[in-house]
Amino acid sequence: MIPKTVGLFANPRKARLGAVLNPFLPWLESRGIRAAFTDEQFRLLRPEGPNVFAVPEASFGEACDLVVAMGGDGTMLNAARLIGPAEKPLFGVNLGSLGFLAEVPAEELLPRMESVLSGKYRIEKRMALETETGDEGVESPGRVFRALNDVVIDRGGSPRIIRIQVEVDGRPFHTLRSDGLIAATPTGSTAYSLSASGPIVVPTLDSILLSPICPHSLSVRPTVLEGSSIVRLRVESPAKLSIDGQIHMDVPNGAIITIRRAPEPVHWLTFGDHDFFDLLRRKLHWGVPPRK
Repeated sequence: MIPKTVGLFANPRKARLGAVLNPFLPWLESRGIRAAFTDEQFRLLRPEGPNVFAVPEASFGEACDLVVAMGGDGTMLNAARLIGPAEKPLFGVNLGSLGFLAEVPAEELLPRMESVLSGKYRIEKRMALETETGDEGVESPGRVFRALNDVVIDRGGSPRIIRIQVEVDGRPFHTLRSDGLIAATPTGSTAYSLSASGPIVVPTLDSILLSPICPHSLSVRPTVLEGSSIVRLRVESPAKLSIDGQIHMDVPNGAIITIRRAPEPVHWLTFGDHDFFDLLRRKLHWGVPPRK
């Protein structure tokens, strides 16, 4: 792939950003590739060069042939939502600490881009979630959000447990009394869901994970559903809704939240030496014996 336009989405709070971004822009220019930023990022970062331009956030995905996120895993989640239904390839440069999603080290950016230009990469189609909020008995559509990792309903700042009626494909699943519920994608199985004893799922699979948060029950366990499932939640207590840990809102008593597979997957660009299980060992110490 030889992209005509590379979209750059960066975390301006990262101390190493300038050392990575500043030489990358002339590198792109030398190969006749334009660099696109959202209007807000253009204002914050003030990039320079004849190949640099700004586009409105709503049209960022369509304006790019490839998107490079510079920051940490949170930057990757932001970028994936920003691309939205455009289905443009995305990879991340790690300027943070964990780097589980943003897997390319900063010092490898230029060699990895050379691999992209020479076609030495692969695309993984990773499912995202589409979440719609509404009120019971109201037929008009509510607000719709996309999530790459997870959708979380929890008790917010209240010390009391919440009650959630859960339906799957129109059939009763269970009534959950807990601190909340996580609906995760396979990509998000190694995020908050993992902390709630959810299973690790290979990120290219097509499934929805339901992981209860501190359930007040000895029999409730995390569940893996088919990716085509439609999950309907009736929240019977005031609660909080979180999308990828980045968008937050209050959920009133009686609210209806519908979670399904998003129509368009995230096109995750990775390389031949990428190994999910090696990533688990290096980043999360999976299967590593305890020290003596």
